[in-house]
Amino acid sequence: MTPGRRTDRPGAKPERAPASVPEGRPALEEKASSAPSSWLARHGPLVAVLLVIAAAATIRLRVANVPLERDEGEYAYAGQLILRGVPPYELAYNMKFPGTYYAYALALAVFGESARGVRAGLLVVNAATILLVFSLGRRLLGGPAGAIAAASFALLSLDRWVMGVFAHATHFVILPALASLALLLPARAPAGAGRVAAAGALAGLAVLMKQQGGAFLLLAAALVWWNTRSAAESSGRKILVRIAWLLFGALLPVLAVLLVLAAQGVLDRFFFWTFRYALAYVSEVTLADAWPAFLSQSTFVARASWPLWLLAGLGFAALWLGRWRTDVRAFVTGLVLASLVALSPGFHFREHYFILLLPAAALCTGIAAETLHSSLARRIRGGLARALAACLVAAAAAAYVAAEREYLFTLPPRDVSRSVFGANPFVEAESVARYVRDRTSPEDPIAVFGSEPEIYFLADRRSATGYIYTYALMEPQPFAARMQDEMRREIERARPKYVVGVRIATSWLVRKESGLGIIEWFERFKEENYDLVGVVDIHSPASTTFAWDGDAKGYAPRSTNLIEVYRLKGAGTGSGGRGDGGG
Repeated sequence: MTPGRRTDRPGAKPERAPASVPEGRPALEEKASSAPSSWLARHGPLVAVLLVIAAAATIRLRVANVPLERDEGEYAYAGQLILRGVPPYELAYNMKFPGTYYAYALALAVFGESARGVRAGLLVVNAATILLVFSLGRRLLGGPAGAIAAASFALLSLDRWVMGVFAHATHFVILPALASLALLLPARAPAGAGRVAAAGALAGLAVLMKQQGGAFLLLAAALVWWNTRSAAESSGRKILVRIAWLLFGALLPVLAVLLVLAAQGVLDRFFFWTFRYALAYVSEVTLADAWPAFLSQSTFVARASWPLWLLAGLGFAALWLGRWRTDVRAFVTGLVLASLVALSPGFHFREHYFILLLPAAALCTGIAAETLHSSLARRIRGGLARALAACLVAAAAAAYVAAEREYLFTLPPRDVSRSVFGANPFVEAESVARYVRDRTSPEDPIAVFGSEPEIYFLADRRSATGYIYTYALMEPQPFAARMQDEMRREIERARPKYVVGVRIATSWLVRKESGLGIIEWFERFKEENYDLVGVVDIHSPASTTFAWDGDAKGYAPRSTNLIEVYRLKGAGTGSGGRGDGGG
């Protein structure tokens, strides 16, 4: 599709643009010179997107064994428990909605209970999201620009600085969110009640994946309003009825999960963690600190991919400075705003939150390319204008690939983890989990005193406490003291055979106002009841010492980044093979 020159005949009556232009019509307010006729013109963009998906999948499979990080460990452990018949929030407390837990359970059931199985599930989700970005881009901008948007999303969602190869909940939010918006994309006639309800169900699924998905439900409601008011014979009553259908659809998956949680007896705990505690958590950062935090994190996540983000920014400017259709402006602007709202709760701006912004950035990149093509097409005939526009995006992509070539093509999976997370103990967690698993039976609970839930998953052992994170215990929030007491009582009651003590700052995030009663209790508890059988000393991202069994008792630590493994006094070494603990 190549937009032609605009005709401005004196006295001509301007035509009102339809609510949406079918595929094959220009997104810019210009007349098409001709419809695509050749097979390549019709199917080339899709073929290009499929090749991009294959290339992205190849890179993802290369690093699929990168050690699980904390959030992945939480989701994987919760998913593993679900497969064992244990409901969410019974042995894993967290403020997130449980949709991603169920998604992980499905991925683990299909691809296996391992880091590779988790990443295989992410690969499928990412490929489907790339196709949805292409579908939206093709309908809004045309086939070539849609392919550019999809390719941009594929590359941005691989970036290590947004943690793109780690299976965060944000990946699972945008897939159903985009599917919902695709059903509601402005059309000549508003969608029927069934289609609107289906879009609502998908938006509700996005909310279940993580609460930030609610921003896309609001955008879906805005699209229903936009579509209905643009139709002939529209009325306030019709708008309300269609929005009611959308909300009805959104409630269906939410109510289904609530009924399941109620039947499993964890509904009260679900409401406490996902509403009462979550509200306390999001109020920690003040509004005055929000903008500096956003600028700082934006700079960090764009450190390698800045050419693509710059192109996306130029595309958003072109959306409003150029002659784009009103419906394209409304949809893309709405998606940008909804994405910004989605990454802003609590003003924490975690790196992986920016994944929520990637589809909007990708569409803006497509807009930049299409704007340049339209401008060049007025001066250059043939396919040269399209090739030059594509070269602009290719140059930005090439700059990113050149900067990150080691990460993308050669860096070993363990080094990928180190490059992103430094001395965090995600590589060492595999050895610790293997040591504990080899010395316990599946019925033996264990406790991890710190925020390393990946150890529970990798060891395939149930937790003696639901506090798989200890961050909440250190936060200045009204439930901290109660949580510390509850964690203490749960561990004392379970008397786990093995306890893993994590002495790493990032596993606790102790603050000057934090209560330290739980830490003082643990020091007494382990001295009275446990023997030291393992020390993991992380000197630097490149150097770790493992000391097991007899070697652990006399080991003199060389750093302050330690994991200590304790065995209950009088307990044997376990029912499994001894193993070596790894190193």
